[in-house]
Amino acid sequence: MSKIVSVENLRKTFKDGVEVLKDISFDVEKGQVLGIIGPSGSGKSTILRCISQLESVTGGTIKICGKPLVENGLYVDAAQRHEIILKSGLVFQNFNLFPHYSVIRNVVEPQIQVLKKSKEEAYAVAESLLERMGLSAKVNNYPCELSGGQQQRVSIARALALRPEVLLFDEPTSALDPELTGEILAVIKELAQEKMTMIVVTHEMSFARDTSSKIIFMDRGLIVESGDPSEVINHPKEERTKAFLARFNN
Repeated sequence: MSKIVSVENLRKTFKDGVEVLKDISFDVEKGQVLGIIGPSGSGKSTILRCISQLESVTGGTIKICGKPLVENGLYVDAAQRHEIILKSGLVFQNFNLFPHYSVIRNVVEPQIQVLKKSKEEAYAVAESLLERMGLSAKVNNYPCELSGGQQQRVSIARALALRPEVLLFDEPTSALDPELTGEILAVIKELAQEKMTMIVVTHEMSFARDTSSKIIFMDRGLIVESGDPSEVINHPKEERTKAFLARFNN
């Protein structure tokens, strides 16, 4: 299998001196789903922000589809960074839709601006993806007219429209009411069944166990434990992992 994402010795220190990532290393193979779990402030979301260039790294190497984005703390040139970043798509926890665009324009515009597609092609892709997300009746609505679950499905469609090699989900259900969480998890499970390569930061333990190919448990900027999802979640070896999962496993 080919490595879609490779992270080696990743470090991130903020300007205030707080070291939020300490020597993080992992690989994600094509078609795999990596689940990242852990307490708030452990560095989970920062990993995704480093991969998607929303945060700069302090040290380490990130490769996407075998091409270095940053190597030993040094970034490649801007043109190569732009090419590499198109291979990943980030789905935010708070949707990040354009409020002044209709649902369909939220999916169309990034294709035109980023992939330089024609309007006709972009609309065809958007209509197909929104139909897949069960939103055909909402294409002309605005984000404020949608439920949280519907907004998140639009954001997933927008990410998929850019044809990424890997999808990054940053706690995609944390802003949703419990009754809307299931519909988003079902979409991600369907993508997993289709062998979409994904990294999913989540606090939904049963979902992480049942959907992931591999689990990483993080705490205080470190990978404390990693491995088979059912083993890590149901039979953790490290005391810190056991303490974190105690409520879930009881």
